[in-house]
Amino acid sequence: MLSTLNQGEMDMLLYHYTNQAGFLGIMESGTLWATKIQYLNDNKEFFLALSIADEILKERLRTEINRDVVIRLIRFREALPRMNDVNVCVCSLSENGDLLSQWRGYASGLGGYSIGFDYDRLKAGFSRHDYVLMKCRYQPQEHEDFINNVIDTILMMFEGQPEPDHAEIEKPSAASRLFQEHLSCVAAVLKDSSFSEEAEWRAISRRSLSPAELAFRPGHSTLTPYHKLPFDNRQNGCVREVIVGHTPNSELAIAATQTLMQKMGLHVALHASQIPFRNW
Repeated sequence: MLSTLNQGEMDMLLYHYTNQAGFLGIMESGTLWATKIQYLNDNKEFFLALSIADEILKERLRTEINRDVVIRLIRFREALPRMNDVNVCVCSLSENGDLLSQWRGYASGLGGYSIGFDYDRLKAGFSRHDYVLMKCRYQPQEHEDFINNVIDTILMMFEGQPEPDHAEIEKPSAASRLFQEHLSCVAAVLKDSSFSEEAEWRAISRRSLSPAELAFRPGHSTLTPYHKLPFDNRQNGCVREVIVGHTPNSELAIAATQTLMQKMGLHVALHASQIPFRNW
């Protein structure tokens, strides 16, 4: 079902914006940081998706007459509050590697980097680490359609199988667990239409990670949980382009970055941002 959301074009690049410290860490470690979704700047959209799902489930319950389906829909609704603190982690990328709003938002405004990854190689690498790469959706009708698709898919998978009622089972049923897993991924890519310029994709953990799998970094007001996500660059060469952000020392920045790439034995397209912007 998730494959309907993660189809990119051939030879497509996806870009990750970061500051200088982030660029060095990413290139030297071969990992990206996937942040626990509740700690993203736009985390309200994740909770909005859960609210939309609740309304859809309530409406379905008004008309459904099949006993097993009714119980499943009820259990799907019961799963929604448990998703408020689910350890799903997300890493953001963009189809546009030279976008002013992204430079301002994620590259500290000055001297940042946009790293261009090969879509197919990145997708394959993420899959090996139980992550799925999905395109964000910005229109309200798409949001409802994808949530309905999740519900329909899970119901079809368990069609004809009796659903245990509350007296027979204490833990979430298999259908309920699968619903929670799929909805977590879909909810992570439903965004407000005002952000459509970003053309964002997200790498999303397919399951809720255990506390032992999380690391922590300082945030603006709280510690921020995240997961280290390898992209296996030395094995598959998925970094194909590096764009150097705005700086009054563009030639020096390009030269230093070129030397770093040579030191690491990497051959990538390297150039400066073409967006007219000054922050110095």
